[in-house]
Parts: sequence; structure tokens; C-alpha cells
Amino acid sequence: LFRERNFCHVKEMLTLGLTLVLGLILFYMGFYLFTHRTKTLFGVFSPKDDPALKKAMTLWAYILTILGVLTIIAAFLGILAFQITMLILDAILVFIMSILMPTYLRMP
Repeated sequence: LFRERNFCHVKEMLTLGLTLVLGLILFYMGFYLFTHRTKTLFGVFSPKDDPALKKAMTLWAYILTILGVLTIIAAFLGILAFQITMLILDAILVFIMSILMPTYLRMP
């Protein structure tokens, strides 16, 4: 009986910690995109030369920052449905971003 209670506590703390880490990563990604809208990224993305890329980076910066904040809130509230919803939204939107961003690649 003690082991079951202890395991549930560990599982809850692990879920909280991992959800917080995900929220912080998303927030950082959004912040990074927002602050690098005028810089060349990795030598292949140039928002200075492509206004559409700058708009896309701004949009994704806002989306990722909001997702990060909501994911952190979901972690602290501990409402399972809210956490699951945020995790699914996070996965879907980051997947969409990873599919769309290569369309802006600038090959030398």
C-alpha cells in the first residue's frame, strides 16, 4: 500500500516536471524566434531579405510563447484534461511549424 502511494506521488511529480520543461522549451523557442526576426538564422533563414519569413517568425513566436505559458499553467493547475489538451496542441502545432518553416530555406 505504501509503495502504491509513493509511486503515484512520484508519477505526479514527474508529470509536473516534464510538463514544466516542455512549457519552458516552447516559451524559449517563441522568445528566440521573436528576438531573431532581424538576424540570419543558421545561415539558411534570412528574415531581413524575406518579409514573408519575418511575418511567419513573428506569428510562430507568438503561438509558441502562448503555448509555453499555457502549458506551464496547465502543469501547475494539475487538471488532467487541460494538461492533455495542451500536450496535444503543443505536439500538433510544433509539427506544423516544422513542416512549414523549411519552405523559407535560402540555399546558397
